[in-house]
Amino acid sequence: NILQTKASLSHSFNAALKDYWVLNNFNHIYTSFGINTSFNDFFSEDVQILSNGNINNFNVSNFGNDFTYNFINTFLGVEYKFQIGIATFKPAVFYHGYLWRAEQFNEANTFSKTLILPQFTSKVEFNNSEKLLFRYRQRLQFPTVNRLAGNFVLNSFNSVLLGNPDLQNERIHNYSLNYYKFSLFRGLNVNTGINYSRKSQSVKNTTALDGIEQFATYTMFNEPENSVSANFNFSKRMNTVKLGLDSRTSYSEFFQLVNANVSKNFSRSLSLTGKMETLFENWPNLELGYTYEPSVFTTSVNRNQFTNTEFFAGLDYVFLKDFHLKADYRRTDYENQSQNLTNIFDLANASLYYQKDDSPWGFEVLATNLFDIRFRRSNSFSDFLISDQTTFIIPRIIMFKIAYKL
Repeated sequence: NILQTKASLSHSFNAALKDYWVLNNFNHIYTSFGINTSFNDFFSEDVQILSNGNINNFNVSNFGNDFTYNFINTFLGVEYKFQIGIATFKPAVFYHGYLWRAEQFNEANTFSKTLILPQFTSKVEFNNSEKLLFRYRQRLQFPTVNRLAGNFVLNSFNSVLLGNPDLQNERIHNYSLNYYKFSLFRGLNVNTGINYSRKSQSVKNTTALDGIEQFATYTMFNEPENSVSANFNFSKRMNTVKLGLDSRTSYSEFFQLVNANVSKNFSRSLSLTGKMETLFENWPNLELGYTYEPSVFTTSVNRNQFTNTEFFAGLDYVFLKDFHLKADYRRTDYENQSQNLTNIFDLANASLYYQKDDSPWGFEVLATNLFDIRFRRSNSFSDFLISDQTTFIIPRIIMFKIAYKL
């Protein structure tokens, strides 16, 4: 019997002062000064209750943390906004002074860093309902308190985690380009964009494997990692029918540190959903859709390919003034082509509600999990582990409800 105690306490305070200097209608200068603070405490303890009732405290083997982490970020920024025709530009620079202090068991270390981080924003506004927006931002991301705590923590029955109080910051470059178009008269809505992120300095998990046992810690890593994602959302209303198309795709390359070996991994995924719904006032409204989601995860030694498809349907119908019928259905097909595994999952619910307009009383017959599905299986993967998971589902329930509205 293992008992683990974890406790964390966090306080933060943020303040900013910004001056707006309007030179004319086409040129503005913004000056900002601010401070962000965070004060964190983290405590952990792992003990074992032996069969004779004695307690084996793991603290004697360098387990247990009583860690304090304080972080202060002061910044001064200048932004210049100017307009040329239908385009607006806003370059900016921010000077940051970072100060942080890590303390555990009366041993404290203090770190400081100062640097300049640039930003740039550009917007082209074709009209009130159509615009193109570009953003660039360079930022630092500092580790959370649980990654810094310098003693062991039992992460699971076969995994031990050790923080690193000497971790520095990650440096991230973000680029994004987005396009928006909306037309109420045509019933058209388009939203699409692409995002690129580059980590030039990152905090990485490093794992040592011995059979199923894992020892994990964190280290600074200076090899660049890249990721790209894109989205496209489209909807069009034609009289009483609305069509929609949603898609997302991503590609990333990242490094894996296992057993002192460094390997470069790749992952890519796609999600494509097409749907149709009706917008009748006096007839049943239907929603039908289909989702297709393939994904591939490639390491130096293997390649895993997954496909997830889902068909969904919904019904919403108000009839005889006082009756409201609702139903929904989803069928999910999951396939792991690499291991020839297939899982199929159906879920359906239905409800019939009755309430007269001038009555506070309502009555409903509700059925959940109509097909009485008892469990579903799913798979997931991480840097070096493929997991199979079973989720148990509450059996079919048919319920009669009475409601009274005050």
